[in-house]
Amino acid sequence: MSDEDLNTNNITIDESGKSVTVRVNPKLYKVHVIMRAADELIDDNHIIINGDPEKSIIVKFISKKDEVTREELLKTAYEFNTLLVAISGKG
Repeated sequence: MSDEDLNTNNITIDESGKSVTVRVNPKLYKVHVIMRAADELIDDNHIIINGDPEKSIIVKFISKKDEVTREELLKTAYEFNTLLVAISGKG
């Protein structure tokens, strides 16, 4: 599956900054779910969470690795999105 096949409208990659930003709809996921999902990825990333809890939450993952590829950044974003679904399903 190529990047063109995937809908990544909520994902922005900054390879030079070694970061990926995920925009989250707070009407779909509560803030505590977003925080728990981000916490699962804290070992490999510095994390910045910002935004308006009524409109959009922005979660930025900055890799702790010296070198990181676009694919690795995209994988982080996909893992985060998967964690959102898994954690919100647990209540």
